[in-house]
Amino acid sequence: MGRDYQLLDAGSGAVTRAFTFFAFVLAAALSLATIFAVLVARFGQIPADSHEFISVTVLIATCVAAPMGAMAAQNQYRVDQYNSTLHAMASTDPLTGLLNRRSFEKLAHEEIARMQRTQTNASIALFDLDHFKQFNDMHGHAFGDRVLTEIASISHSELRGPFDRLGRWGGEEFVILMSNLTPEQAEAVCERLRRRIERATMTYKDRTALVTASFGVAPLRADRGLAQALEEADEMLYQAKNTGRNKVVCARKLRSVA
Repeated sequence: MGRDYQLLDAGSGAVTRAFTFFAFVLAAALSLATIFAVLVARFGQIPADSHEFISVTVLIATCVAAPMGAMAAQNQYRVDQYNSTLHAMASTDPLTGLLNRRSFEKLAHEEIARMQRTQTNASIALFDLDHFKQFNDMHGHAFGDRVLTEIASISHSELRGPFDRLGRWGGEEFVILMSNLTPEQAEAVCERLRRRIERATMTYKDRTALVTASFGVAPLRADRGLAQALEEADEMLYQAKNTGRNKVVCARKLRSVA
């Protein structure tokens, strides 16, 4: 699920920060101990073997600093994990773990700002599950929720990792932001995902079922807002549903034919 991947990334970052914090504490303690030992060896009264004195001093400092650094790093790790969990909960859909609507919009606006700087392409796709209300009525909402989580997992696996953003737009509707892709390229990605969903067998307890999805694809351009791109993608989704469902309809492709 999207939230699981976010928590995994956050967890690895917390581990890195914890080790960095530990190394900083240890290095600071050793540096101070070394400076102290050198100063004493140079100006103080010490045993005849100054090198041995310095080594012993550094060893003692290490024995003291290592557990202190470990405890401090462990505490820092727990704080980072807690903050990361709170952030993930605030930015993701609780059922599927995907980006929620607010977080998706924020990332999409950031993408538009990036496109204005780099003059690159991006595309938006909206898709939802066909006849999902009837599915819930027939199989129950528990099975319906299982289907939504499976669709989220399948979609996440078909997209290009950090280059594409996947969110739950509401109900059985999902949204995809595909960076550096023209609508035609995005259409091919969505067609691959559509076929994957069509072939997937959904299971819940002792029951199985099949579902299909309809997609609408539109360009996301730097010279217009997110709302306009979403409106166009929604129009394409409406076209897909009104012309048989279980298909992908692309805005630019339709316009070129017209």
